Amino acid sequence: MGGDEANREMDELSTLISSLETRAGITEAVKQAREAGAPDRLRAAYYSVADAELKRQLITTTGKLDRLYLQKCDLDVSLAKEEVSKAIEKAKKQPWHLSVTSSIGAVIIGQWILGLFGAIAGAIGGFYLGQWLLASIKKENAREIEHAKHLLALAQQRNEASRVDPYLFSAEELEACERPA
Repeated sequence: MGGDEANREMDELSTLISSLETRAGITEAVKQAREAGAPDRLRAAYYSVADAELKRQLITTTGKLDRLYLQKCDLDVSLAKEEVSKAIEKAKKQPWHLSVTSSIGAVIIGQWILGLFGAIAGAIGGFYLGQWLLASIKKENAREIEHAKHLLALAQQRNEASRVDPYLFSAEELEACERPA
């Protein structure tokens, strides 16, 4: 499952959960629980639904969303690691052809304008132009690597945070759709 597909499916499940909460008449209680960051109040709102089938749909759909979010977090970490690897590989490939091309171009232009002295000046200028191009590319590659590492760190933090309290409802609660005795 790709990142876009997971996001789409999470959006669909969130929409379904919102419509189920509206049908159950617990929208305000759920909103307050989410704003307060109180999962126990959210669970209580879900368990307060009198219609057993609606309560089951709410709990199982929330469980699906929780599992999908955990999968998405794992996927985000994998993709971020891949981006770091790509950036490092790109940085290893030095574009010497750009440096050589710029040097040759400067020699040709210098000779065309000023003859032999222009060619010598073009060679010197071309050398420094090539070095500047290589330095610029190295800086850009370093920025890309740092950005990719930053995104990886964020994805790993999100993944670790999702593992602390991964599910709103336990496996037993998802199966029974009732509070544990």
